Amino acid sequence: MSPTLLKSRSDLEEVGTVNQSTLPSVIANSWQRTLNIGLDPLSNPKNYVVSNTDLHHRTEKLDSVMRFIRPELELLSTQMAGPNFLIGAADADGVVLDVIIDEEFRSCMPLGSIWAENIRGTNGFGTAIFTGKSCLVSGQEHFFKSDVGLSCMAAPIFDSVGKLVAAIDISSEVTTHLVHTTALANIAAQNVEDQIFFHAHVNEIIIKLHPRRAFLTTKNVGMIALGPDGQVMGTNSRTRELFKALLSGSDIFYSDIFMGRFEPILKHILNNETIQIKDWFENEYFAVLVPTFLAQTKPSTTKIFLPTESVYHLKKPTEQVIARRVFVDEGVRQNLRLGQKSAQNGLPIMIIGGPGTGKNTIAEEIHAHVNEEQNFIVFDCSNANVDSIESRLAAKIGSPIHDGAVQHATIDPSKGGTLYFDRIDLLPTDAAPTLSSLLNRFLHQRNLSPSELKWTILSSTETDDFNTIFNGAHKNLMDRLSGFSLFLPKLKNRSDLHHLSYAMLKSISSQHSLSKDAVDELGNNATIKNLYDLDWSLRTLSTQHHEGVIRAEGVTRILGIHALELTPCDKCLGNFSKESNCINIRKVMRDCNGNVALAARQLGVSRNTVYKHST
Repeated sequence: MSPTLLKSRSDLEEVGTVNQSTLPSVIANSWQRTLNIGLDPLSNPKNYVVSNTDLHHRTEKLDSVMRFIRPELELLSTQMAGPNFLIGAADADGVVLDVIIDEEFRSCMPLGSIWAENIRGTNGFGTAIFTGKSCLVSGQEHFFKSDVGLSCMAAPIFDSVGKLVAAIDISSEVTTHLVHTTALANIAAQNVEDQIFFHAHVNEIIIKLHPRRAFLTTKNVGMIALGPDGQVMGTNSRTRELFKALLSGSDIFYSDIFMGRFEPILKHILNNETIQIKDWFENEYFAVLVPTFLAQTKPSTTKIFLPTESVYHLKKPTEQVIARRVFVDEGVRQNLRLGQKSAQNGLPIMIIGGPGTGKNTIAEEIHAHVNEEQNFIVFDCSNANVDSIESRLAAKIGSPIHDGAVQHATIDPSKGGTLYFDRIDLLPTDAAPTLSSLLNRFLHQRNLSPSELKWTILSSTETDDFNTIFNGAHKNLMDRLSGFSLFLPKLKNRSDLHHLSYAMLKSISSQHSLSKDAVDELGNNATIKNLYDLDWSLRTLSTQHHEGVIRAEGVTRILGIHALELTPCDKCLGNFSKESNCINIRKVMRDCNGNVALAARQLGVSRNTVYKHST
């Protein structure tokens, strides 16, 4: 430790003052803020942990962001240059939502713990969240003396409107490779921001820009999402740095930032040309359309989602995907059979069910039965508007609603196929008449024989509430699309949970299998409410369970560990000394993500002792 930092540390602890001239400004300012709220650097910091209910709500609220963060955390864990590290993610309040801990790391950062600066003083998470900038808090730079054995590198994560939504932190008990680790944290945060940006602007025109043309292929580019009229719908952090003075206020348009009109450059941008533009300070930039971004919002190997389209084409499923389609439940099998028969006879099919009931899988199965070799056009109604129906959907199938030239179709309309209107109940009200006009061509097929039918019409809903679907604003459209209503049961009401679990796990991991009591335990798990939850749980089990047969004990231990309350078990309740020891064991067990052997080693007790207190 440098003499100047040692003197600054002494002044902080003994006198309660901050020497601004001997410390990095970010550390000095943080120490001063912490002193101003009355915290004592020599006292023990409060280890606040939110309730399990609060943690669940926070995780659920940030689910779309955490979905991008988790892969980055896992990648970081493989890139670390040495042992004794913890990699975590927290929300904007500094509440830890996810951690990956090296087995040699001795410090504690449990899920739900709060690392906001006003509670834990100067630390990586708290200071990065407060300042909105990445920071390194090394050893003695921490405010509390109990934290000086750590070095923390943290980077904030912003959404496309500049709101801080999360932060990534790398904490280590060694001081080597700090610069390298800081760079890794910044890259991970930027990767997450890029993912958030792309998924927030799936229907906008996204351009990237940089003062130097060669840098357009790097990560260090500004990105702007623009509407068809040139309105700025979102920006990334780099853009906000470049045009800070020009992005103030609301309803910003292209012409508020750059010289010239938007319409003339739009044609060149959409032709993938690299153009030169000037901002109002006469700084020059090169700009180009962002290449097609492929993403999957739900685990699937079959869908290609184009962010500039509401329409996408479903590839022919692989053998692995087909193997995951399970219709053993008698009710599901009967409804599917009637749905297939109705589609063959030209009736439109509406698939009704809540989230995660398998609507898309049923749609794929009906298409495979009726039009397997033909087009399967999926139209996401939740992202639709009048323009996307007219200029994208109509153009693709060669069916213009108004007179005029049809845009170049990427799908052969002469072959026909299946039109699948996903989440039809979320269609904006002003787009319903346009879609209804388009459907006239396809729903009037009464004079055609089944062998002459070119198009099969499928739709699905986001809810299973019958009254909401058929008595709402889209009542007439719903009536037209429900030639046959195919109802799907909730997961808890299906009799084929065993078959579903076996098939899902087989497609995820060939090294794992499920015992019958393990599947029963999955069925009794209150957090598994639909097929998405089941898939997520099986992926978690295959990640954290050793290869081989997964039994009920493994399901309870791994899936239940994060819900493990930091209260004593029934056996220890009422005995003060036993209660304290029990809570500590349950806390370490949770921090180790249910790894009994690791928890036992850290506690210096037997595995049986850990088992006894964690169930």
